Amino acid sequence: MSSLDWMWEVQQLLPEGVTLLPVILSSDKTHLSTFSGDKQAWPVYITIGNIDKSVHRSPKRRAVALLGYLPVAKLQCFVKSERSLQGYRIFHYAMKQLLQPLVEAGQHGVEMVCSDGFVCQTYLILAAYVADYPEQCLVSCCKENRCPTCVVAPDERG
Repeated sequence: MSSLDWMWEVQQLLPEGVTLLPVILSSDKTHLSTFSGDKQAWPVYITIGNIDKSVHRSPKRRAVALLGYLPVAKLQCFVKSERSLQGYRIFHYAMKQLLQPLVEAGQHGVEMVCSDGFVCQTYLILAAYVADYPEQCLVSCCKENRCPTCVVAPDERG
């Protein structure tokens, strides 16, 4: 992670002698084919923050793992005005299910073998979520004409 201040602050909240493992998630809804029925996939990837960013960007280094897939549905069973809201609900429900083990590991810690061969109590804490603008808005539950990281009203932006 680039922010050692953040890591230090979080480490101070944990019990003495445990290890903090910052987790980075990323997702991006992807079109697989427009020729055979407009197929899409929505993968969610996971990596850890104490790996150098040059390693993260190299597929052959395998520093990023596929955590799972989110459902992609057309939601034709809902009237058109409700489809967006139901899609948001499905996204958040699926993420809750997918990340439940991570939440538990962040609350109670898990025993892991460290690089030195010793077993230590490790707390996995979500440090970052990498996503494009529409997914940032979806994750932060804000409208797509708003900023997902600040509270500036759309009419006050410059």
